[in-house]
Amino acid sequence: MKIIVLMLLVFLSQKGFSQKNVYTFNDDSFFNEADIKKSFEAMKKSLGPSFELTTLIYHKSIKSDTFINYVSFGIRKKKSGQETSDFRLVYEQDSTYLLLNHKLPGFKLKELDGNEISSNELLGKPTLINFWATLCGPCIAEMPQLSMLKEMYKDKMNFISITEDNAVDDNLKDFLKDKDFNFQVLESAGSYKRELKIKAIPKNLFLDKNGVLRYIQGNYPVAQNSIPLGIDDKNNAFIKIIEELINEGK
Repeated sequence: MKIIVLMLLVFLSQKGFSQKNVYTFNDDSFFNEADIKKSFEAMKKSLGPSFELTTLIYHKSIKSDTFINYVSFGIRKKKSGQETSDFRLVYEQDSTYLLLNHKLPGFKLKELDGNEISSNELLGKPTLINFWATLCGPCIAEMPQLSMLKEMYKDKMNFISITEDNAVDDNLKDFLKDKDFNFQVLESAGSYKRELKIKAIPKNLFLDKNGVLRYIQGNYPVAQNSIPLGIDDKNNAFIKIIEELINEGK
């Protein structure tokens, strides 16, 4: 019996040491810590002396024997007399990512004309939910690209936008008149946004046909020159996700 226990302990110990860490910027690419540090140092050189760069791990998941660390860089102004920080990985869980692979909490929200929409109405096909606000510049900037996605996939997928702004108080109909945005707009969703613990916007949530949250993305993908990726670009993460979701089970 002692031999069996000893063998089990050895096996578990070896398995623990075999686990490895990889890092991702929430796309299809994975890196080791040395790669992240190299990117950190390169970006740090491009910043002025008044700013510092931080490296945040905002979510962790496990796949087989691999720990997947979701990483982002943050830029902030230095305090007076503060020295430049060296590379350091800081873990701070983004609570929204804890919803991944779970059914998204339900909602009942109103369109701009007052018609109420329930999340149950979205079941049966995949859904893209875009969280935005009138005072969010990046949210407005990505509206044309999001509209092209809807034109491309039409009724193969639900395309919903949710804003904490109020249709009447914030004149949403007038605001959207000159915006190239064809999503179904749901308003006054501040409490729902807080329920999902969404802090930064835009935030794009991808649900499968059963309402399970499968992917979380920030802005619509852009190239290194900050130009939005085309909908036919093979590196467009939104296209890859949508294609995967609409083709599941076929």
